[in-house]
Amino acid sequence: MTRIACIGAGGMARVRGKALRAAGAEIVAVAARHEETARACAEALGCDRWTDEYRLVLDARPDAVLVEVPHAAQQGIVAWALARGLHVFIGGALAGSAAEGEEIRALAARRGLVVEAGYQARYQDLFETAKVMLRAGALGELVAVRSIALWGGDPATWYYDQAMSGGMPLTHMTYAFINPVRWLLDADPRCVSAFANRKKHTAPHLIAEETCVATLLFPADVPYTLTAGFVKPDALPAWSITLIGTAGALELFPDDMEPGRYTAYLGGEPRTVPCASDGFTAQAAAFLAAMRGEEACRNAPEATLGDLRVAEAIVESARTTRTIAL
Repeated sequence: MTRIACIGAGGMARVRGKALRAAGAEIVAVAARHEETARACAEALGCDRWTDEYRLVLDARPDAVLVEVPHAAQQGIVAWALARGLHVFIGGALAGSAAEGEEIRALAARRGLVVEAGYQARYQDLFETAKVMLRAGALGELVAVRSIALWGGDPATWYYDQAMSGGMPLTHMTYAFINPVRWLLDADPRCVSAFANRKKHTAPHLIAEETCVATLLFPADVPYTLTAGFVKPDALPAWSITLIGTAGALELFPDDMEPGRYTAYLGGEPRTVPCASDGFTAQAAAFLAAMRGEEACRNAPEATLGDLRVAEAIVESARTTRTIAL
């Protein structure tokens, strides 16, 4: 049985830890800054070893680590794990910058180790179904993509801290929905134009881009416009992706913890279909299979460096009011 140590003990560490267990792995240690937090997470994951010093997880002889920590701490921990021959499952973006992501790619390649970034959307039935429909030409020629992803962020958490998170475009926009849209379209955008503001929580240390609207131009002149941020009025539906084609459209309604649904507009009455898989267990199983050399992960460094480049271009464009070529 594959042995996994968790570094980080928040809510997503539990979600991904449980998914890894469901996929057949054993959680052998949990580390967090506070021992009681580590203990609570360990107990929730059926593990009897916890610590407040992440380096001590080596005592449990793991084959891999799950890293669920703020981006400011992530790079050092991931590099440390790779240097010790451990495969790494990163709970969020590959790294805090494209340069750091390239470092991780090179480290993993030299050691022949698996690194998977935490974008489970690529494993959801919802996005897989959309990709099949696009490839089959069900929508005709793709005309445009639009999405909205607003989340009521808490300024007391690290997500809202600019230095700890690396900024909203990195932490949030890559997840919702730059990464899965890049996968759906099998392409990287050619250029980026963005505008941002900060109006609700404005303390100097908080994120600079609180809400952002960006347009990414993909090959074949397909514009993707996304609105994302941490200001969300209560009850506002604000989590969807729409693919518009010459012969029809597809509206996706993802959900972080649920399978989600889609509505197809292909002539006649619109058809809404619930999906079956949330993606977490499928991603965990793919990570374990990649460790065994059976298949490749969908969020390897080579596949997710583009997310970091787009996030950096969004920030540059928003701060300079220029279109940035990629």
